[in-house]
Amino acid sequence: MPEQKDLVIGILGASGAMAGLLLIFSGFLFAESSSLPKTTEDAILDKLKRSGRYAMAPFCGFLITTLLSTIWLVCPMPSLFWSDFALFICLVVATGVYGVWASFR
Repeated sequence: MPEQKDLVIGILGASGAMAGLLLIFSGFLFAESSSLPKTTEDAILDKLKRSGRYAMAPFCGFLITTLLSTIWLVCPMPSLFWSDFALFICLVVATGVYGVWASFR
């Protein structure tokens, strides 16, 4: 089994990367909705904007995970480690669900 420190460092890097990817993806959706012609139906614009807004939930979650990992590296506590680990796993699953949902819309 890997050391807790190695796992937290991995979570820290992966969380930062995932937050960046989600920010870019949601920014793309907002930019796409802004660049469509004014004659585009409101329903289509709302779909794009809603998809971009939903990406903000896992984005913020990954930022919190990054913060928890950084705090754990400064002050290692078992409860903080398990909270960080569980939140990361939940966010990876949630991001997968969001990706599938956004792909089929």
